[in-house]
Amino acid sequence: MKKKAFKEILKYVRVIVFFAVITILVEAVNYVMVQPGYARYIIHTVDNPDDGSDYDCIVVGASHGRASIDPHYFLEMEYAVNPINMCIQGATVIDNYYMIREACNNNDVKKIILELDYQYWDKNLKRDSDFGDLLVYGQLPFTSLKMEYIVNQLMDKDFRTIYFRRYAFAKNWKTAKKYMATKKTDEYKNFQIEGVAGIDTEGPYQGLGFFYRTKVTDKKGKINPSPWTYDDLNPKVQKYFQKIVKYCKDNGIELICVTTPIPPSSVASGAANEANTYFRQICDENNVKYIDGNLIKNEVLDVSDDDFSDWEGHMNGELAEQFSEILTEILMKEDNSEYFYSGYDECIEAIKVRGNEN
Repeated sequence: MKKKAFKEILKYVRVIVFFAVITILVEAVNYVMVQPGYARYIIHTVDNPDDGSDYDCIVVGASHGRASIDPHYFLEMEYAVNPINMCIQGATVIDNYYMIREACNNNDVKKIILELDYQYWDKNLKRDSDFGDLLVYGQLPFTSLKMEYIVNQLMDKDFRTIYFRRYAFAKNWKTAKKYMATKKTDEYKNFQIEGVAGIDTEGPYQGLGFFYRTKVTDKKGKINPSPWTYDDLNPKVQKYFQKIVKYCKDNGIELICVTTPIPPSSVASGAANEANTYFRQICDENNVKYIDGNLIKNEVLDVSDDDFSDWEGHMNGELAEQFSEILTEILMKEDNSEYFYSGYDECIEAIKVRGNEN
């Protein structure tokens, strides 16, 4: 009888040991291969505000937001007490929802600025794949929020996505060795910006989540604006935008949506008109303030193609500081109509006039 009971116990022990070994191996592979990225740094920073002073104003979005919005101006102009930009390159609207929830779990957030980029609103095979759209998930601490993410986002994907971070792997062994060397440093262990890999091209880090991008004017290549149509809208993205709106309203948080400026030539030749008109429509329907940076008058903010490092709209540091100051002024005014063109027809006409003058 005892022998039989022992065999039963041994069977369960073997299963436990098997899963323990698999877990150790997976974590070892992740440690060796996964980039020590910016998401880890900024999420930890927001979760652990200095001196117990909660972040009261959070900027969320993707790379355009990180390059364009400097929270130091919110602080200097007294729009916020302790602001931070937690935009992450490649972060989706779904990521933004969980980032907002994570930030609010650890801070008394009063204002959220959500950067809207139409390139993240379409159906995208790479982002919608089993190992896509997981940038933020991998860096969330293991809490009930992360469990909610797993249940809502990963149950219909390849089961390995829950623990196997293949999407963030180094592409070769040489890069993996660099990652391992970084992870051995005190800067990485202490969640300092110096312990982050893959941000060398951004320009100097100014703090509060803002990078002052080095000015580059001669590497844009040919204009090739990303397409956008109503037919390509991703219903899942629309759903999570509504979840963000509801979460903010339910928790008494002011939500402001912002589209940052892109190169004037891209505005005139691309899909910004239709896409941003759609953003204004859904914001109006939800009683959410929307600021379209492309419609800021040229005499208010002088924008040229040379102020961007590419045609997509990654802003160089000099213009980013000017835009951040103007944006703060706009945010602080109830009536800010004086700052804007009446619509895209007037905006594009002004762009053409400036082009003829040059």
